[in-house]
Amino acid sequence: MAQSISYEEAAALAKSGDADAQYALSSVLHQRGRFDESVHWLRLAAAQKLIAAQMTLAVMLIDGRRCPRDRHQAIALLQPLAATHIQANLLLGELHGFAALQMDDRDTGLRYLLAAARMGDAGALRQLALLSACHRRWDLIRPLLDASARRGDAAAAYALVWCYAEGIGGAPDPSHAAAISRSEAARTQYLGRRLEEHLRKPKPASPVTGQRSVMNINWLLLEEALPQFASYIRPPTAETLHDSPLIRRLPGVIHPLVLDAVINLAAPLVQPSQIVDARTGEVRADPMRNSWHVTLSPRQHDHVLEALERCISGVSGIPQLNGEFLQILRYRVGEEFRPHVDYFNESGAGAQQSLADGGQRAQTVLMYLNDDYGGGGTSFPALRLGVKGRRGDLLHFHNLGADGRGHKDSLHAGMPVTAAEKWLLSQWIRSEVHPARRTW
Repeated sequence: MAQSISYEEAAALAKSGDADAQYALSSVLHQRGRFDESVHWLRLAAAQKLIAAQMTLAVMLIDGRRCPRDRHQAIALLQPLAATHIQANLLLGELHGFAALQMDDRDTGLRYLLAAARMGDAGALRQLALLSACHRRWDLIRPLLDASARRGDAAAAYALVWCYAEGIGGAPDPSHAAAISRSEAARTQYLGRRLEEHLRKPKPASPVTGQRSVMNINWLLLEEALPQFASYIRPPTAETLHDSPLIRRLPGVIHPLVLDAVINLAAPLVQPSQIVDARTGEVRADPMRNSWHVTLSPRQHDHVLEALERCISGVSGIPQLNGEFLQILRYRVGEEFRPHVDYFNESGAGAQQSLADGGQRAQTVLMYLNDDYGGGGTSFPALRLGVKGRRGDLLHFHNLGADGRGHKDSLHAGMPVTAAEKWLLSQWIRSEVHPARRTW
């Protein structure tokens, strides 16, 4: 049924029991802001097994917008569709696999992601490839990226070039890397220019292999790897840089393929860093930093970001839902984050509201997404401590003392960048569950 159907036509057909008309009427009512009526007709259409209505209602039940949140009802709607519909598997993967949706069944979530991949979803294939990189399963990565890239996934094409260029998951093959890099998909990525510059550097000659053959995914091996993917990323032994406040560096935790994927995701989204004035409520420029940043919303979340959050939770020893949303920061030449503390000043304006929203910012974790820049170190001036993180390192520090109050020596700064760009992922970790994390 055409979406442009008039209200009167839709209403007449809907009342006669036509499921398509009920769905169309629901859409018209939603656009008019009559949400309760819209949900009523949507439920009627879904009860008649209209797939579009079932999908739409499931998303609303997951989000808890315009109708009460009911994840179990969403699962009941989606499970019968999983055998034939990619989107149903993707939604079920989120429901079971994301901590914020509170089903707490990561293994089942990844099985639904695998089902979507087997049905040919490019994003699911790419996510499984990057999870393979997170857990160093090099035997799985190239076929997954190849399958995703052939379906037009630009992030997969970019990652596959690096695999061939650097010998990730197999022997280096510069000719294949060059061929894939010329694709429109690979060129669309923010870091595409850096990739082109890398490929122009002289390298040992490789045989010309011509047309790339299709790589077969070992689905059985991939399924056997899912419990590993569901587990925490294993960090290396931490290096303690200071005892009180505790400051630790964990080297090379996350693989560069994953780091580049985060940069390419965030690059089109970053905006000048701003703050909300505690007194006026107005959004204004942040006087402490002149960087660019994006806070990744729940709808930008995927299974790879979930794995990074789980890693941070494991490092901090604090439940995942205590973390605020992930932030990605970009610093260009001359940009910095002046000396500051991450904990809330309990006597400051608006502090009580901030503290009520999940408690103090007890810990901070920084993930260095790149290291090919000048300057830009992380400085703790009161401790005369400077850290220049390498790509994939985590810097973890406590913001509070043993008494639970802000530790003044946690004062830190992002020093000015003197060349190129610095990219950083950061997460503030609260002392209690951060309520916003339960809003999806």
